[in-house]
Amino acid sequence: MARIKSLLVLLALVAQASATVTYVVGSCKPTFPLSSTFQSISAALAATPAPNVVEVCPGTYPEQLVIDIPVTLEGISDGASAGATIAVPSGGLSRGQIDGFGNIVFAQVLVGIASGEVNLSNLTVDGTNNSVPQSDFVAGVFYLNSAGTMNHLTTQNQFGAHNGIGVWLEGGSAKPSVTLENSNLQGFDNTGIEAETNAQSSELTATIKGNYLTAYAALSGIQIGPGATASVSGNLMPGSFFGISIAKGSVSGNTIVGAALRGISTSGASVTLNTIYNSGNGRSTSAAVWVGSSLAAVTGNTITQAGTLGNAIDFDCTAGKNVHSNTILGAPNGLINVPGGVLATETYYNVGTISSASGCP
Repeated sequence: MARIKSLLVLLALVAQASATVTYVVGSCKPTFPLSSTFQSISAALAATPAPNVVEVCPGTYPEQLVIDIPVTLEGISDGASAGATIAVPSGGLSRGQIDGFGNIVFAQVLVGIASGEVNLSNLTVDGTNNSVPQSDFVAGVFYLNSAGTMNHLTTQNQFGAHNGIGVWLEGGSAKPSVTLENSNLQGFDNTGIEAETNAQSSELTATIKGNYLTAYAALSGIQIGPGATASVSGNLMPGSFFGISIAKGSVSGNTIVGAALRGISTSGASVTLNTIYNSGNGRSTSAAVWVGSSLAAVTGNTITQAGTLGNAIDFDCTAGKNVHSNTILGAPNGLINVPGGVLATETYYNVGTISSASGCP
């Protein structure tokens, strides 16, 4: 009998340990237990036992969050109200985080070295009145050496004297994988999505797909540093000086409109089946696609209206036979800085100079 009781107690403990702990923030679920209902997101994240899921009712929550536990944080709808917005607290963002490059980053939502995945969904992160010093960075969401998925987020108004970033992903020793999908990033003045590590070998795997970025007057839409490997697909990006810059991974099926200096820059990634419109026309040295390595594959892209000054594809005197089968419609110059002996097979319509090697040794 004692053995049976011990077994029942053990089974009860196992069931308790494996049960999902869900908390609610706000008042949209009045039938939910009061012991599991909180008025702030921070209080719910800090509660005991630690939550697996935090559901956030419609409303505005002026908080600066630090998430260091595995959790799903999701906005919910009551059918009548606007969604859940994480806003800047009164007085601005006060807590900065030093990243792997020595930058000070004031993140509205910091996911910091969590022991498991942190998933964010159906939330708006608004950086209005962030009061971040001009020498530092402001970020809507900052994943620091942590894994997880962001889905249906809106980040907006991350302005910081040209240091504002919508979503910042930084890897490290944990070599995390992070996905950002189906989200809307607007009102940043530096970069919409930054993914990097302070290493030459890849310490971050990023999947960036199906997002919309409004990047007028910003520096970059999507910036992937050499310490990250990324799959960038199906994103729509109007504006910015640089559209997508990437070293490792793949860029496919994106639409880029009006990137003044470079629509896509690659120093090793594959670039396929993208549409680049009215990009690379900011100056005579700009290009819709810049290829900085013979390792990069650039095929099947459509480049339209490179402008009165621009160029369609810049080979940078290094790219070779992996650049071919692109369609170029309307450009003063089709290919520039083409190395000697390279014969690229493209399709041209209304192009001035098809190919030029000027500038190459």
